[in-house]
Amino acid sequence: MNHRIVEKAVIISIAALIFIGVLYYFIYHIDWVDLYISKDRNEFIELNVLNESCTKCHGEVKGFSKFHNPEKIGCASCHLGNRQAKSKNEAHDGMVLIPGNLNDSKLTCGQTNCHPGISERVDSSLMTTMSGVVSVNKFAFEEIESPSGKYNIKDIGFTASESHLRNLCASCHLGNEKQEFGPVTELSRGGGCNACHLNYSENALTELNNYDSLKIVKPDSALLNFHPSLTLNITNDHCFGCHSRSGRISTSYEGWHETDLTKEIVGDDPNYRLLEDGRIFKMIEPDIHYKAGLVCIDCHISYEVMGDGNFYEHKEEQILVTCEDCHSAEKHENITLQEFDYESQKIAEIYGFNDEQRKFIKIKKTGTPLINTFIENQRRAKLIGKQSKKIHELKPPKFQCVSPTVHSTLSCNSCHTAWAPQCIGCHTDFELNRVGFDLLSNKDTDASWVEYHGEFFAELPSLGVRELNKNGKISKVVETFIPGMIMTIDKNKFDKKNTENIFKRLYAPSVAHTIAKESRSCESCHNNSLALGYGRGTLEYIINEGIGRWVFEPKYSLVQHDNLPEDAWIGFLQYRDKYAATRENVRPFTIEEQKKILTFGACLTCHENKSKLIQSSLNEYENLLNNLSAKCILPTWE
Repeated sequence: MNHRIVEKAVIISIAALIFIGVLYYFIYHIDWVDLYISKDRNEFIELNVLNESCTKCHGEVKGFSKFHNPEKIGCASCHLGNRQAKSKNEAHDGMVLIPGNLNDSKLTCGQTNCHPGISERVDSSLMTTMSGVVSVNKFAFEEIESPSGKYNIKDIGFTASESHLRNLCASCHLGNEKQEFGPVTELSRGGGCNACHLNYSENALTELNNYDSLKIVKPDSALLNFHPSLTLNITNDHCFGCHSRSGRISTSYEGWHETDLTKEIVGDDPNYRLLEDGRIFKMIEPDIHYKAGLVCIDCHISYEVMGDGNFYEHKEEQILVTCEDCHSAEKHENITLQEFDYESQKIAEIYGFNDEQRKFIKIKKTGTPLINTFIENQRRAKLIGKQSKKIHELKPPKFQCVSPTVHSTLSCNSCHTAWAPQCIGCHTDFELNRVGFDLLSNKDTDASWVEYHGEFFAELPSLGVRELNKNGKISKVVETFIPGMIMTIDKNKFDKKNTENIFKRLYAPSVAHTIAKESRSCESCHNNSLALGYGRGTLEYIINEGIGRWVFEPKYSLVQHDNLPEDAWIGFLQYRDKYAATRENVRPFTIEEQKKILTFGACLTCHENKSKLIQSSLNEYENLLNNLSAKCILPTWE
C-alpha cells in the first residue's frame, strides 16, 4: 500500500515538473505576439511586457501616447529585438531603430495584434505605388500608348522616363525609407507609417538636438528621457512635404502660389513665404475650408489616405469623399456607431466620437462613415474639426447649384475653384555632365534629368469634360484642368537612336483645393478664352452689319510643333481628340460644345449675369433661345 502511494507521488511530481517546464518554455521562448490572439489586446500585451528586459534601461522614458505606452505594449512590439536578453548587445540584436518604414512595417506596426492588414493596404495605395505618376510620365516619353496601366514606383527600371522619375519625382512615395531621427518637416519624404503619425514634443525635439552633446556625458541611448509619439494628430504639416510639389495642393490650400522670385528680391515681405527647399511662394487666397480651420484629415479619411486594399491607376479612383457628401441638397444617408467597420469604430473611439445614438453621415460612394460628422434633428448636418474641435454647419448647396438643368453636368470645383497653380513652356533635358541623384537607390549619378520651367500663373483653371462609363452608359462631368505637360523633352542625349525632341501638350484634371464660397462668374466661363482651353488672350464678340462673330487674339505666340499658342489646350473653335490629356477619359470641349458655350456668351455681352433674363435662362434656356428678341444677334459660325 505504501509502495503504491509513493509511486503515485512520484508520477504526480514528474507530471508537475513537466508541466512547469512546458509553462516555462512557453513564457520565455514563444513569441506571444504571433501565438496569442486575444479579444482584449491590452490584456494580451501586458502579459508580454512582463517578460521584457528593455525597461531595465529605458524604463523612465516618457512622451508616448496612451495607445503606444510601453507599460501596455512594451518596447519590442515596435522595435523588435530580443525582449528576453539580459545584455545590451543581445537585446538589440535584430532591433528596428525606426519602426514604420514599409520594408518592415508588417513585423512592427502591422503585426497581428496591432494594426493587421493596414500595411498591405498601404502597399497597394497610390501614395506608395505612384501608379499614375509612372504611367503618365511613360506616356509623355512615348514609351506606352496611353496614360493608363498599373505601375509601382519601386519596380521601375532605367528607361528615359524611369530615369527621369528617379532623378526628379520618386522620393514622394511612402516606401521611401526614413533613415534619420527627427520630426516630419517640409523636406520629409516617405517614412511609411511615420509620414503621417510621427509627432515630436518640444522636449523630445530638444533632447534629440542635444543628443550628440549628451553622449559625451553618457554614451548610451538610455540617457534619452523623451520619445516621439505616434498618434492620430495628423497635421497639415505631415502632408506638406510631398503635396507641396506637383499639383501643389498643400500650398494652394493655405493660399500660397509658387513664384520664380528669390529671397533677395522679396526680403521679409509677409506676403511671401520661403520654403525649406528654397522656393518662394506668394499669398493669393486660401481655401475657404482652410480659413474655417479644417485640416486635411477632416475630409480625407483613412480608407482614402492608406488605401482600401485595391490597386488604383489614378488618384481620382482612390478618392472616396466628395463635396456632395457634406453639402447635399438631399437628405443625408446616415449610419450609427454599431454599424461601423472595426477601423472606423476604433478611430471614432480615439477621437471621442463614441455616442451610440449619434447619426453619422454615410459616404455615398462606399457607405463608409464620416466619423467627425453628425446629423441633428434628422436634417441639419454638422462636422467637428478633428483637431480644432470646432463645430461647422454643413450647408446645402444653393438653388443655383442644383436646380438649373443647363448646369447639371458641372462639378462643384468647376464653379467654386478660385484659382489654380499653372505653369507653361517647360523644357526637360538630360544633361550628361550634371551630377544627379537617384531617389530610389539613394545614390549619386554622373548625369541627370533637369527640368526648366516656364512662367507661373495663379488664375482660374480651364474647363473640360470627364466621361464616365456606368453600365455602358456614358455620362459627362465638367471639371477643372490645368496644363499638366506643355513641354519639350530633349531625349536624344539619353537615347542616341532618338534624334528628335518630343513635344507634348497634355492638360491634367485638377482639384486645386482653393474653394471659394462665391462661384466664378458667368463671363469667366462663357466669355473667357482660358476657360474654354484657347489660352490667354483677347476673346471678343463683334457684331458687324447684323452678323455676330467671335474672334480670338492669343497672348502667346504659336508653337511650331502644333501651331497652337504656347499656353493653349486646343485651338480657337478647334478640337483635339488624341494625346490631349493625362487621362484616357478626359478631353477638352468639342467644337459643338464650344459653340453652345459661346452662344450664351454672346448674350452676356448685352445682358448682365444677375439680370432677371439671365437668371431665368438657367431653367428656360431653350425656350428663350427659340423666342429671341429682334435685337438679339446670335453668333454666326464659319
